[in-house]
Amino acid sequence: MSFAEEAEQELIRLMVENRNSAFSRFEKSNQGESMVIKFLYKYGEPTSPKHLADSLNLSSARIAVVLGSLEKKGLIERNMDENDRRRINVTLTESGKKAAKHEKKQMRDKIVQIFKMMGEDDTVLFIELVAKFVDCAQKISLKEEGDQ
Repeated sequence: MSFAEEAEQELIRLMVENRNSAFSRFEKSNQGESMVIKFLYKYGEPTSPKHLADSLNLSSARIAVVLGSLEKKGLIERNMDENDRRRINVTLTESGKKAAKHEKKQMRDKIVQIFKMMGEDDTVLFIELVAKFVDCAQKISLKEEGDQ
């Protein structure tokens, strides 16, 4: 595996591990259909709209709109839970799985390309600085939570 591919994996790990921290405010503008598809693909099993909303830090209203759009496009299905008829489960269709794989590959390819352009030394420094940034952002978030 090349340094750029290793760096891409480390960057994704950092972003995923810190999705529900201080970064969530910065990511809001990028969340929507793509985020739901990627989450469902990674999660790998049926889940509720509430779990999606909580996991992606989206409102229940926003999730309802996104799920409606994805369902119309044939990328997800919403079905009643066999054990609890009050519960709705959301799953990816085969088309949704293909879309998730395609989006993941596109993002990965772009990140690897950027790291190759940056070079190994700058990429390593960048990853170290992002990790430091995340650590600082988490400390600020913890402090803000403590002040409330």
